[in-house]
Amino acid sequence: MKLQDIPRKVHFVGIGGIGMSGLAQYLAANGYRVTGSDRKANDRTEALARAGVQISIGHDKNNVADAETVVRTSAVHNDNVEIQQALASNIPVILREQLLGAIFNSFPTRIAVCGTHGKTTVTAMLHEILSQCGVAHTALIGGVYHGNNCYLGEGVIVAEACEYNRSFFNLNPTVCVCVNAEYDHPDCYASKEDIREAFRTFMNNVSSSGAVVLPRELEYLDVRSKRIFYDDIKAENIRITDRNTQFCVYYGGKPQEVRLAVPGRHNVANATAVMAVADLLQLPAKSVLQALSRFDGVDRRWTESDGICKIVRDYAHHPTEIACAVDTAASVTSGRVICLFQPHTYTRTKAFLQEFVSCFAKANKVAYLPVYSAREQPIDGADSRTLACLAANNGQDATYVADFDEAVGWIKQTVTKNDVLLILGAGDVAEIAERL
Repeated sequence: MKLQDIPRKVHFVGIGGIGMSGLAQYLAANGYRVTGSDRKANDRTEALARAGVQISIGHDKNNVADAETVVRTSAVHNDNVEIQQALASNIPVILREQLLGAIFNSFPTRIAVCGTHGKTTVTAMLHEILSQCGVAHTALIGGVYHGNNCYLGEGVIVAEACEYNRSFFNLNPTVCVCVNAEYDHPDCYASKEDIREAFRTFMNNVSSSGAVVLPRELEYLDVRSKRIFYDDIKAENIRITDRNTQFCVYYGGKPQEVRLAVPGRHNVANATAVMAVADLLQLPAKSVLQALSRFDGVDRRWTESDGICKIVRDYAHHPTEIACAVDTAASVTSGRVICLFQPHTYTRTKAFLQEFVSCFAKANKVAYLPVYSAREQPIDGADSRTLACLAANNGQDATYVADFDEAVGWIKQTVTKNDVLLILGAGDVAEIAERL
């Protein structure tokens, strides 16, 4: 699908989603008549409405009356009334990733960021660096960075390439950044080998004259384009505080001190991946390091607030991500690490049942909320009561909380002012921070 094939009147079903809202903003800014609906309002629907996009809260078949194309995500099924109306009216219905591919592939320089973890942070870091270096570009970010998730410009595009449902196969990058490739999305992939094969296939979408930036642990993946190993930029003397990370590298032809305005060893890997891309694009090292020093994180990626203690909202929903968040919290606090976790999808909970216990090893206490089902139906044994029981049997101080009210009560009874409270998950659990 090419961008010129997309009609000028486009309706988004689920327009408030982070990926959908960015695409809607892009089309609206480029002269398309954009409408959209979602089951409830959020900051993205409100921002789109301010930009002149017609937003409907709630789904109704009349919402697609004037549409020439309807865009949906994999989470929106054919039983949705708007999808049913579009199909009955012979209005083309396309997936979000097809539209993303049409937009992405229309740019001459195309940077795609893939990986099980870190995609959003690396994409936002690249946006910050390109901005600092004066490179006009479009950035489609899978999170809110400085109030927006879509930044508009010509010539270069940087966007996340999501592996879910192999949606990144729609993208043809000139540069691919693969931060890592762990097993996830058990509803789509049968094994670690299956998901890594998908990453390998995607990397081979890069033109032979392009480049793939990846870690040496993925060296065995054969690709047709040039390979650059970002961890060849050796980070040394790593120092982490509660608000920043510092380390030393040899970069730009000399030893350099790198300072990030975000904590965590995982952000060292993110930063070196970005530095490798910047070097490939021949961007000045001084400007790159200045941009990294200003990067202060994407919303819900270690987002701090003050309340009854230090509160951190984090999107972590995979065991590796959770362990990184817990490890970071343990390294920057003199108090305890208290965790509230909302598992995301039943298939993931089933696949990582034991890992969702062990990843909290460095936490002092953990409470499990019910699974955020997203697009799925319950699976016997893949539930948060089971997780809490497994954790307790493993010697951890773990409990099950049935809903947000109970979670808030547990938090208020548990935390002290010197603790760090981690609110973890990719669902709606972040809303609890507002109640604290």
